[in-house]
Amino acid sequence: MNFARTSSLVLVLVCFVAAAAAEDTLTFRYNDAETTKSGKVIAQGDSGVILETPDGMMWPILADDLISGKREPGDFQPLDKKALTEKLLAELPPGFEIHETAHYLICYNTSKAYAYWCGSLYERLYRGFVNYWKQRGVELVEPSQPLVAVVFDNKQNYAAYGKEELGDSAGSIIGYYSMHTNRVAMYDLTGADAARAQGSSQRDIARINSILARPEATYLVATIVHEATHQLAYNCGLQVRLADNPVWVSEGLAIYFETPDLSSSRGWRGIGEVNRLRLPQAKRLVQRPGGQLIAQLLIDDDQFRKAETALDAYALAWALNYYLLKRYPDAYCNYLKHLSERKPLHDPPREERLAEFQKYVTSDLTALEADFRKFIAGLR
Repeated sequence: MNFARTSSLVLVLVCFVAAAAAEDTLTFRYNDAETTKSGKVIAQGDSGVILETPDGMMWPILADDLISGKREPGDFQPLDKKALTEKLLAELPPGFEIHETAHYLICYNTSKAYAYWCGSLYERLYRGFVNYWKQRGVELVEPSQPLVAVVFDNKQNYAAYGKEELGDSAGSIIGYYSMHTNRVAMYDLTGADAARAQGSSQRDIARINSILARPEATYLVATIVHEATHQLAYNCGLQVRLADNPVWVSEGLAIYFETPDLSSSRGWRGIGEVNRLRLPQAKRLVQRPGGQLIAQLLIDDDQFRKAETALDAYALAWALNYYLLKRYPDAYCNYLKHLSERKPLHDPPREERLAEFQKYVTSDLTALEADFRKFIAGLR
């Protein structure tokens, strides 16, 4: 994360991070307006700070946007379920309700059946995600507060909600995870088909399940699970919000988990299976002669942000995660554990990414590239 210039106020806030339990109150410019937030300064750099507020939001503040700051005695605590529920309902448009599950608050203004379906889907993902990493020796942590998903009744209302963060592109995507709010946002994918499913009975939920189990809905369901996987990774300790997380890791892992088996009520039976949507593109790329696919992927996040290279980058990100988890599972898990120790606002030079990968996985990138190409080309 790049910030602008330093300021004397940031230097004052350096002592905030090391201080004992207290509450930080910062006044700063946000979206061309002055705002004041209280919480905990969790990171500082020469050019800015990050403030975490009790609702789980993180505010990256440029040094030039800081107006004032003070620290007072207190004990920072995330909002509990009741307080977070009240805050969410106060912020969201009228008509929203909350469906609680063991780990989630599903905020919705669509049918109750769809909210229950989402809650069930997310809890299955949660169990599958935690169990998968536990079996590989990666110990995760319980989220500090309930995970939030906001489910709108239609695409138009969802796009209006997402416009502040995503601009006009909000209307062109199915759902997203926000590192700023720590929430997943999406809309009811069943549309008019589920309009009659107003209850929360197993019959109503089964009807929605049958709609979304259709082949044409595979990509839609995969997308909302993809975004929920990001949320889990950042709240269970696998990754650190607003730290230097290589995009190939974040996106590749989300794709690795993204497609559930909707016929199973017990979870993701397909974790670790070949992603049929990404495989053809990945195979075309590894069969092209020349180039250093892996080295470029390790250091270049921009290829994920450019329209002309994004599809290739996402396919390779899945392929490399798949390959490493099959061929180098222990080494790759150790690499992920190393990445989980990242601190926000302390981004290493890009060349360090190569050195870190070589330290934890393999020093011979040439041999790795050759084996990777052969492995992916041979997948069926």
